[in-house]
Amino acid sequence: MAVLNLFCGPPGSGKTTLARRLEADGHGLRISTDDWQDDLGLDMADAAVHERLQQRLYRHALALLEHDVDVILEDGLWMQEERTMVFADARARGARIHWHVFEVPEPELWRRLEQRSARGEQGAASVSRRDLARILTLFEPPTAEERASVDECTVHQADTAHVVE
Repeated sequence: MAVLNLFCGPPGSGKTTLARRLEADGHGLRISTDDWQDDLGLDMADAAVHERLQQRLYRHALALLEHDVDVILEDGLWMQEERTMVFADARARGARIHWHVFEVPEPELWRRLEQRSARGEQGAASVSRRDLARILTLFEPPTAEERASVDECTVHQADTAHVVE
């Protein structure tokens, strides 16, 4: 049974760092819209391009699950409606879901984003303080029911993680 590793968190919460580690440890094939957009030389600030590419890569992830390939889908899943759809799509393909939820306070998010920007990391979209504030108003924190609906949920708080099942 394939495993779909999913992430929930705003920029700077640690999704990419964990996704890369999971892939290096053999937990699946990592799919990152930001990396693809950057590798293809597409404007990282072009939201329409990002959305189209994200949808295409999502369909690819679902096809991989159908072929029993573990997938690490590196999207933030900020909205409950989106998470509900992704969970249903994974279940329809017989996949197990391991959900990584990131709970990092705003000051720490901003500190990490500033560091990432200073390093000029490949594939990292630039996020201003204003962008982060807007994102946090859009972000819908996971509910207890959502956490209970997946096979495994790991909550990451700054530098710690604990499993909630």
